[in-house]
Parts: sequence; C-alpha cells; structure tokens
Amino acid sequence: MARAVKSKPARSLKKGEKAILFPGPTGAEPWEVWVYGPGRPAECVRTCATPIENRLRSNTTLALPVSQVFCLPLWLNATDAKLFPEMIPLQLELRGLQPRGNAPPVFDFSVVAPEANRTLVLVGILPASLAPELHAEAYDTFDLSARCLPLEENALTLWLEQDRLVVAITRAERLVYYQVLAEGRITPRILQDLNSIRASLTMQGVLGPLQKIVLWGESGPSERDNLQVALKLPVVQAERPAPRAPGPAWKLLPVTVSEAQKRREVRRWQYRASLAALVVYLLVDAWLGVRLYLTSRKVDELRRWNTDHAQDIALVRETRAAWKDLRPVVDQDGYPLEILFHLNESIPADQLHLTLFQCDPDHFMVKGEAKNFAAAYQFLDNLKTNKNFVGCTWDMPTPSLKANDLASFQIDGTRPTTP
Repeated sequence: MARAVKSKPARSLKKGEKAILFPGPTGAEPWEVWVYGPGRPAECVRTCATPIENRLRSNTTLALPVSQVFCLPLWLNATDAKLFPEMIPLQLELRGLQPRGNAPPVFDFSVVAPEANRTLVLVGILPASLAPELHAEAYDTFDLSARCLPLEENALTLWLEQDRLVVAITRAERLVYYQVLAEGRITPRILQDLNSIRASLTMQGVLGPLQKIVLWGESGPSERDNLQVALKLPVVQAERPAPRAPGPAWKLLPVTVSEAQKRREVRRWQYRASLAALVVYLLVDAWLGVRLYLTSRKVDELRRWNTDHAQDIALVRETRAAWKDLRPVVDQDGYPLEILFHLNESIPADQLHLTLFQCDPDHFMVKGEAKNFAAAYQFLDNLKTNKNFVGCTWDMPTPSLKANDLASFQIDGTRPTTP
C-alpha cells in the first residue's frame, strides 16, 4: 500500500527520541525518515533520495535494504555463542563469501534456534560492492531493514522495498531468512521463487512449519489467490507497520564508513591533544605573567622604599665605614700589642724566639727560629688551643733548617671576620 508522507522540515531529535532511515516502497520515495520515542507512536516525518541527503543522523539507525545484505542461515556444531564469531568466517570462506584481499568480512549474526549439540544462526553479510549511496557517515548504527519490522511468528512476509518485493521468513518469532525478489508484483516467477526458497530451507532443516503468509502492501484479489494456492497457506493482507531499530543491533558498518570514522576519531584526539597543549601553554604563560607582575610590583616597592629611606641607608653605610676605620682602635682584642702578648704566652719555654711580627685588623704574621722542628710545631699547637685565638685559622709552611741547625718558621693567622 502506498504511503503518503508530507515531508516536514529537518529538525533535531528531542530528548529520548530516536530515528530510523528505512527503505521506502518505491523508487520515487526511496527512503523514509521515521522518528519514535517513549510513549509515542513512530511517525514518518519526511522522505529523501539517499541516506547522504538525510541530515537527521545522530541517534539514527540506517536500515540497509534487503537487496544490499547477503543472507546465510547456518547450522554451527557448537552451543557456546562465544565461539560463533570465529566459526562464521570459516563458513563464509568455504562458501566463497570472503572479500578479496586481506580485508575481513563485514558480518553480524543472530541466534535463531539453539539445540542440544548445534545452533542455528542467521548471518547477514555486507557485499564488497555496496551501493555508494550507503557509504554515509555519522549514523549511529547500520542494520538490516527486515530486522526493523515486527514480523509474525512462523510466517512468510512480503512487502515492497524500492520497487521490488522482499520476503522475510520467521522460525517461531525469530527471523531466519530474507531475500529480495526479482519483481515488484506477485507473478508466476515470484511464486516459483517462493516455492524454491521454501523447499531449499526445508531441506536444510532451517525452516519450521509455516502457518500463514503476511502481505504488506497493495495487491489484487487474483494475486492473493494465486499466492494462497501456490504456497497452500492462508494470506493476511495489511499495511506495512512502522519500523523500529531492533535490539540488540547488528553492526553492519561499511568498510569505508569504518575507516572514515577511525580517521575522524584520530583527528578528534589530535584536536584534543592540541587543545590540551594550548591550554597548558596558556596556563604556564598566565602563571609566568602573574609572577612577572608580582615581581615587578615587589621591585617597585623596594625601589620606592629605597628612595624613601635613602638618607637612612646613606647614614648606615657611613656608620659602617666609620666603624671599619675605628675597629682597630675600639676592638681591644685586635690591638697589635694584645695579639703579640698572647703570641708570646704560647711560646714553649726556651724553645724558640720571634724575629718578626706584622698585624692588621683581620690578619697577622709571625716569624721566628726554633731549636728544632718539634718546637715550631709545638708553638703552632699552643696557638690553636689558646682561648684568645678561638675561631682563628692558622697556616704554617714546613719550617726550613738553617746552617746553625735552627728551624726557621712562619705562621699566618686569620681572625674571624666581624660584620
């Protein structure tokens, strides 16, 4: 049955809403945009020529036409679903459905009928030569149109999809087979194809007992009668129901779309990394700017303080210089005679005599002659232990032996610096 749709202006989805781009019944309106949400029926809001023209892609499922997805029901000799993703590619290779080159096949599957020692699964495979219009980015998921319709149990369902009939068959409540047919009307050829499909699936043990035929769309009484007679099943005719994204969704992502998404993700991470580096740079720059500003303020404060206290600073400097000049006079411990007195009291008895004494505020030097080396070193030890020379540092080169066997020595003493 033809569906009259009045296209509405493109809009964004509201909170909780989702959308599905579904193949339309005719080539005149090849794609339908359906919007649905919790607590409200699905509504076809507009039609478009290709998925690329549809701007409503966020939270949207692109339902691939049945003509674009290969169907393969398989019996797998296993019951553990974790093994199926590894077993299915081997079956695809055996049947010549492996893509050329090293590219892995793009497929997904659903469990139809688990048994004691084996499992029936329905596999959907994307062909290598997928229609260019389906390589549209930004859709959340890519699924199969036949999985987006509420199919009745143990039924053979027919509907128009882009001017061609498609058939979907269920085993119990689960989809077990789908195929696009050669024509858009129920002709003798279509009836022959349907009987062949039914017989082939029955021989493979895939098909259960069918209960009825569901016909969605317009057809004449003669077409319905011919269908009922050919397949020997009652025919129920109705309008095609609104589609909804199935759960769990298949992941039939075209290779070109997958590569484009990866490139976009790489660019996104590169942008984020560049943005993060820029933020770090700006933060460091701002921190350095604040530090420079605070330091400049501190320097300015010190300069103002220095200017305000210039006279006091000059007075302190003059006082300090005067004190250095007066230190030899006012510091009684630094009197040359006082130092010479303390030097004299450190001389070992009858062991040496002094020949030269020189003194300035922080340093003094004494020369002398000792009876032997031991007497010279004894004199140095006495100076180091003299309480009047606490904090002084001493330096005495090795004494030299004179012709009269006396040891000539020189001792340099440095007093601790007084601020």
